Amino acid sequence: MISDEDKDRVRAATDLVQLVQETVELKPRGQEFWGCCPFHGEKTPSFHVIPSTQVWHCFGCGEGGDAFTYVMKRENLSFPESIRYLADRAGIEIADDAPTARRGTKRSRIIDVCEKTCEFYHTMLMRGKDGRGRTYCSERGLNSQVCQRYRLGYAPGRGSLVAHLSAAGFTPREMVDANVAIRRDRGTLSDRFYERVMFPIFDEQGHCIAFGGRIMGDGQPKYLNTAETSVFHKKRNLYGFNWAKEHIVAQNTAVVVEGYTDAIACWEAGIGNVVATLGTALTEHHVKTLTRFAKRIIYLFDGDAAGQKAAERAIQFVETGSVDLRCVILPDDLDPNDFIHERGGDALRELLDQAQPLLDFVFGKLEERSDVSTPSGRARALEDACRLIFPLRSSYMVDTYYMQIADRLGVDVEMVREAAQRVFRDVSRQQEQTRARERAREQASRPADEVAYFDDVPSEPYFDQEVPVESVPEPAPVPLTDLERRALAGERELLCLLTTYPDSFRPFAERICSIDWIDPRHEAIAWAVLATPESSPVGEVMDAVRAVCPEAPQLVGAGTIGATSAHPTETNIEFLLDTLELYTVRRRMKAAQARLRSDRSLLSDERREMTIQATKDAARARELERAVEGVADPFRLIDAQS
Repeated sequence: MISDEDKDRVRAATDLVQLVQETVELKPRGQEFWGCCPFHGEKTPSFHVIPSTQVWHCFGCGEGGDAFTYVMKRENLSFPESIRYLADRAGIEIADDAPTARRGTKRSRIIDVCEKTCEFYHTMLMRGKDGRGRTYCSERGLNSQVCQRYRLGYAPGRGSLVAHLSAAGFTPREMVDANVAIRRDRGTLSDRFYERVMFPIFDEQGHCIAFGGRIMGDGQPKYLNTAETSVFHKKRNLYGFNWAKEHIVAQNTAVVVEGYTDAIACWEAGIGNVVATLGTALTEHHVKTLTRFAKRIIYLFDGDAAGQKAAERAIQFVETGSVDLRCVILPDDLDPNDFIHERGGDALRELLDQAQPLLDFVFGKLEERSDVSTPSGRARALEDACRLIFPLRSSYMVDTYYMQIADRLGVDVEMVREAAQRVFRDVSRQQEQTRARERAREQASRPADEVAYFDDVPSEPYFDQEVPVESVPEPAPVPLTDLERRALAGERELLCLLTTYPDSFRPFAERICSIDWIDPRHEAIAWAVLATPESSPVGEVMDAVRAVCPEAPQLVGAGTIGATSAHPTETNIEFLLDTLELYTVRRRMKAAQARLRSDRSLLSDERREMTIQATKDAARARELERAVEGVADPFRLIDAQS
């Protein structure tokens, strides 16, 4: 287990701004840094980092937190793994990594299994008695230097790997979890891969997490990949990303191929910014991963019909973030490996330099497949084109796509628009029918008591959806009034300034005490800040806040006043205190009015006291309204967020 002391050391050694700037372009705005969120596609920056408190928040998707939270989401890591990741980055050795430490987490043990398996396969290829793997590699142009560079291997099978890993101290459960071994019918453990040339697959940090095995002769499947595990997801991981990342950043371009040997051939030809998909088409996760490092993705398809189909499937990603998605189809049905061996790396570079926008290529292929000079050919091409742009039907660019189709097919744009609406309805209906069938099959396979349980789960959020509440215990859902939502937004703004400028708030402790807080966590954070000694560094203040509320990094970053206001900090503070007091008074007045109308058990003296208090509250509300209105313009975002 990682100690709190080590966590604090890693946190103190990590500059969140520098960490985020590794993959996100940030621009200063006041005391903060703003950029486009790396976790959802957007063109207008809504993601900000507050250096003083070392927290981040995105107003578009609602995510936020500290450096650990950021790395967990960016790298798909668990909390302990995020600490180790940042410790490695900062050159800090944590106690959990010591030789005498415990065996480690399940994830780390699976990676250990894969690393040991990679060493075994590589040894079998380079020095094993069975030379068939070496012969195959030689025939494919993979010499010994290449095999060493990319840690290629050979799986002899027949239980040799299981015996090797068992001798190294790994359990059968760990081997099965890593998917390098499988259990047969009678429970015996066997090697998953046998008589295959092995391509180890690494994560972004260079840890071996999976394998792809290529059969050397006839047989199926041609490639056998590791199944999904807790550390390997073929829709997320990319082959060679650990080697290609620096080249992708340097050239601001990523090239995607569809085979291990294709990627290796490109690297050996000096084209370093190349990665390969792992038995799948390009996925949204792949695109989001690559666009963290580059603004252009070139999909290098094989020249056969399957490659062209893959190009059509990739259309759905043309508007993911600000990516420029292009494609190259190789001539003569060649794959990249064969093309490089026949014509050289320079010829491939020329094709990459001439890569055309994906939509232009796909629309051009529609014209080739159908004779658009005939009415029937145009109708077929129009139907196909509308189906292709179905994933982009909600785009603000959809009219531009209609015009592109109209120009290519020689028809009126209104005809394309009308056909598109019909095709979109048909596709939507087909997809809904497919989903309904899948839901029916899933429900039919669930036990009756499980169906009843899940159907009774309430869907109402505890707070407004913009407020992260993952770590809150699950009380009954509480619908908020409009006034409460406004107050909740004001509380977030107050906390953002309070944790950034704690000493500036200390003179107002009495006013903070009078606030009726909507979220009790916000109140706990406020008192934790005010309880710290005067002149405490902001880092120590945040430590005190985290001690009372683990979710604090997600909560205190959700404010914009520091970046949007032209007023000095003192004016912002007074405005927020006036605003929250105004909301408190209004809620108190509303509650009193409701009680006076409905509670017939009230005595006359109680009614008189409540009426007097309501009159005082009304006067105070008018006073606060005048104060707020004088400086409210820069803070309209509070109402917009609520």
